[in-house]
Amino acid sequence: MTGQKTIDQPVTIVDNGIRSFIPPTFCFELFTDTGERVAVVSRLEAAGSGLRDFDVLEALRGRSLRAIGLVEPYDAGPEARREGLRFVVRGTVDGRGTEADPSGL
Repeated sequence: MTGQKTIDQPVTIVDNGIRSFIPPTFCFELFTDTGERVAVVSRLEAAGSGLRDFDVLEALRGRSLRAIGLVEPYDAGPEARREGLRFVVRGTVDGRGTEADPSGL
């Protein structure tokens, strides 16, 4: 992927169980309410909260929130064999459709 992809339709994030010693590990899948997979990323970040990866996943799951945000490439480090993709959560949506800032995660 080159460039960025805006995710403005709320998605549920799922850990697909893939693990690797060599970064990046694409273990987070983003799904719409209809079950369409829109992206697979190797990193999660919640804008303004400082949370990353499994902490973001747990915070969303614990509050039954879906996310909107931005998928973008990042440098996964010197050991990486390819560029990583991160999903930066810029907003959350609850079951009633109410949007909130992710810094409250």
